[in-house]
This record gives sequence, structure tokens and C-alpha cells, in this order.
Amino acid sequence: MKSQETLNAEQRTRGARVLQALAHPLRLGIMQALTESPLTCSELQALMGCPQPTLSLQLKVLVDQGLVATCKEGTVKRCSIRNRDFLKLFTCLRRHLTEVL
Repeated sequence: MKSQETLNAEQRTRGARVLQALAHPLRLGIMQALTESPLTCSELQALMGCPQPTLSLQLKVLVDQGLVATCKEGTVKRCSIRNRDFLKLFTCLRRHLTEVL
């Protein structure tokens, strides 16, 4: 019997793309910064300490894979986590880094 958590071939391919989207220290930092509350791009840029073009490029990767949502409020773009359940990955990652590596 198959588990509900078994992924089919298409889901594995799409899942690999999502995980690749996280395979960058800045993108992980963006996700982590958004765990508490939504932030503007300017706030994210200040927290990450990177140039605006770099932030925009990395943010686009996260948006394209459905990890981050953005909405315009006048001239300000606000970013937030689309699926808060996905943040459980950080708990697993932290545990792996602490206990295994």
C-alpha cells in the first residue's frame, strides 16, 4: 500500500525544483527572515545586507517556486511566506546540521 506522502514522478521533479530554490544561503536567509511576519523588499534588503538587484533576483526564484508571495501596497512590495507549513523544513534542517553534521 502506498503512503499518502509518496510522490509521483511529476511531484518529485517539481519538488526538486522547490528544493533547488532553497539551495542558496541568501534565499534561505530570506525565508528565515519572513518567518516572523511579512517584510517589504527594502526591509529584506537591509536585513540581508545585499544590493537591491541581488535581492530581487533571489526573491524571484522563491516567488517562481511558490515559496514567497508578494503584494504591492502603493509603491511598496511586501513579501510573505505562502505556506507556513513549509517552515517545518527549517526545524528538520537545523536538527540535521546539529545532530548529523
